[in-house]
Amino acid sequence: MQKEMKVSGMRKQLGIIAFFSVFAALAGSGCGMQSENESDGILNVYDVVPYDVQFVLPDGWENTTDDSPYDLQMKNEDRYYCSIFGYKDIDLPNDMTPEDLFEFQKEDIFDKRDFVELVKEEPVWEDEYKKIYRELYSGELEGNKYYYYCCMIDFKEPSESLAWVIFSGTPSWIEHDLEDLNQILITSESVK
Repeated sequence: MQKEMKVSGMRKQLGIIAFFSVFAALAGSGCGMQSENESDGILNVYDVVPYDVQFVLPDGWENTTDDSPYDLQMKNEDRYYCSIFGYKDIDLPNDMTPEDLFEFQKEDIFDKRDFVELVKEEPVWEDEYKKIYRELYSGELEGNKYYYYCCMIDFKEPSESLAWVIFSGTPSWIEHDLEDLNQILITSESVK
């Protein structure tokens, strides 16, 4: 049993490495939605226009942006949504920081929910290109319980882009796939 768990963990790590490898190949290739066939599946690159931001999502996500108020909205079967608002630094009032925008967007979402609770606050993730704030909440909407993984991506200079991202859906699926959702955030990129 323990050996099976180790093999499963190794497969997951190899999948993550393959995910990054394909992303690196896709990132430099331009604009629009692109697909790359890989042994672990198809990865798709989506632009958040006109905010110069790209997200890489594995096969199985459906673009539902036309029916939403978001700049990009994706649905993963009936498990959860990935909803994104893009911003430029110049869109923010002079005294508003990315952290302020993160709080503002959360308040806007949770004003319409009941029984909202912070489940988990992830440490800020940072590399030389971006800083990512992440917090997992539970809440109820129309009598149903959901998880909301609220995230803010602050792309570093010379980029002027920000992305507010929320993954929302069934608590067991969000919790189960949290590592995969983090990979989507980490592989996001400012393309200017």
